[in-house]
Amino acid sequence: MRVRVGIVAVGAALTLAGAEAAPCRGYPESVRSAIKARIEALRMIEREAADRLVGLDTRTFPFLAGEARKLADTIATSNALKDEDDLKRCRNAVPPVRRVCRNAAEGLAALLDAQEAGTVITELKQTYAESIARCEGFMGLQPLKTAIRTTD
Repeated sequence: MRVRVGIVAVGAALTLAGAEAAPCRGYPESVRSAIKARIEALRMIEREAADRLVGLDTRTFPFLAGEARKLADTIATSNALKDEDDLKRCRNAVPPVRRVCRNAAEGLAALLDAQEAGTVITELKQTYAESIARCEGFMGLQPLKTAIRTTD
């Protein structure tokens, strides 16, 4: 009787451990619904920063960069990124949605820091534009067209 109880307990523990791992099937869809509002908030920060460039918004670039960093932390915690890295075990390739979107948020923060310092680098803009466009693609959103993304 004790052996059977022990086996059931081990089986339950394995089931719980397996349930915590990110699923191979349907991963992008489940993440999309979980972080789409955060990506919309990131896009709003980008719009505000673009408005700031032409003098329409009074929020400073350091404030907006800080907000972008906060969003990066909510888009993907270190545990969420670790779970996403475990998706390499899946038979079919699973896109790293959280990592791509977090990188986009961090890229916007870096770009806004550079804007504040007066040293906007074309490579920063290009890197941000590419990562946010990929993130928006995961979310099913049309890419924005703002001064933040243009490399002119």
